[in-house]
Amino acid sequence: MGDIKGFFKRLGSYISPAYVTMLVAAFILWYITKLGDTYTTDHVVTVVVDGKAFDVGCTIRGKGTNLISYTMSSERSNFEVPSSELSFDKEVTDDTGKTYRHVTGHSMQQALASRMNDVDVVAVSKLPTIESYEE
Repeated sequence: MGDIKGFFKRLGSYISPAYVTMLVAAFILWYITKLGDTYTTDHVVTVVVDGKAFDVGCTIRGKGTNLISYTMSSERSNFEVPSSELSFDKEVTDDTGKTYRHVTGHSMQQALASRMNDVDVVAVSKLPTIESYEE
């Protein structure tokens, strides 16, 4: 432990505190500047359709500051979407007689895009089938 303290004491005699302060300030300004650029990333959101929750992988594009707020906040990653806003491309009935519908990717992309105002939803991944409640 004494070696570490001695190392930093010797290092402090070679590097001025003003230099370290300016180095930290330059790093912070560089980081803020880079967050203003546009980036594309994959992000998983939880979507609730008619009371059933499932995860949807989506590719989103936006400024770094907006992307960080989506990836760090669980509140901004949960969306409720009524089935009336979605389109379905096929229905499947299983052995028990339950009917399941498959959500089209385009309709889910539009529904998420309307809820994620400050980023662009570029694409959504494969979507699960959901149980149909219409009799």
